[in-house]
Amino acid sequence: MALFGVKWSLFVDASRLLSISVFLICSLTFTWYSFAAVIGVLVSLYLLDRERYTPKPAASEFPSKNPYKRKKKLKDEHLVPLDVRQKYAEDIADFAVHDAENSSILSEFELVQMNTECIFSKKAVLWGATEYEPSLTLEQNVHRSIPALIKFIAVGKFLHLDGFVFKLPGEEFGQDVHSFGEGVRRVLKCISDCDPIGFHCMNKSYVGQVGWSFELNGEPIFVTTFAPCYPENHSRFSFGSRNAFVLLQPMYSFAIHDIGDDTPHTNWEKPKTVRDKIRCAYRENNRGYHIRKTIMYPTAHDIVKPLDDSGFGEIVEWWKAGGELEGEEREEKREDQEDDLMEELNLEEDEESSEEEESLRDRTKSQQN
Repeated sequence: MALFGVKWSLFVDASRLLSISVFLICSLTFTWYSFAAVIGVLVSLYLLDRERYTPKPAASEFPSKNPYKRKKKLKDEHLVPLDVRQKYAEDIADFAVHDAENSSILSEFELVQMNTECIFSKKAVLWGATEYEPSLTLEQNVHRSIPALIKFIAVGKFLHLDGFVFKLPGEEFGQDVHSFGEGVRRVLKCISDCDPIGFHCMNKSYVGQVGWSFELNGEPIFVTTFAPCYPENHSRFSFGSRNAFVLLQPMYSFAIHDIGDDTPHTNWEKPKTVRDKIRCAYRENNRGYHIRKTIMYPTAHDIVKPLDDSGFGEIVEWWKAGGELEGEEREEKREDQEDDLMEELNLEEDEESSEEEESLRDRTKSQQN
């Protein structure tokens, strides 16, 4: 092949020289010979492309300089150039993160989202976990969605995302509040164990006390749950869905919608704030829920609510493995809860009495004047 290329190049060079010679001889006058010579020159210029016809040597015959020779080894992965690290992080994320924006779980959760009384729910922007795979354990199912959940927490405040939904099979976890509570505990424990910053909020000893909140990657999260075991007049009613759901709402979502700080006070007659309107909407639709007289209460108590949400229902201590309390301990908890509620009622009555007395004194003074 190489010999053929050399011969061809010699032939083309000779043709070119011959054409130029004929052109010079015949260019003094226009004849058919001069015209043919011009055409010959043009053709030879096109044909004489040495790079085109000369075979190139293989790369192995003339190796380039080794770019890795004498290059120092980096001592730590963090010293790898930032653009390289960002590129492989993006490639891994694209491979590991499922399409949470179009999760099939969101279609199932739509029953709750479109019917609940929260005034923001219908327009809420949600992501969903991967579809539940019965052949896997609950923890394995949750693990499959951790990459998407971490991404959701990171980008949510910029994209104005409102919640991330996990599904629990209703047959196993939705028939009663205690099995439901156990399922919720396992979901939140699995998420907590994967906390990128290592805080692991579910491992704290004060989960059921004032001051604890669920969080992931340093972001506080409000946890709401829905299950088939709740009756139609309950705020956690699942509207006919056969499965249960865990909805994770980052606290920045409430700030984006300007819901405002929590408060024990509600203007029932003339709702003014967003929180007032939400509470009134639930009550008007016969799904009112217990509102404490203080904002200093364990948030864990409202993650899995009792069937009786009037304030007298037994607290579901879902964060304790094994479910409900036994014997005397359960009775003591019930008695303590009743005592607390009675104190709240007494305080409320005292406030109403003092208001009435003050109003009576004002009327008396006005009459005297």
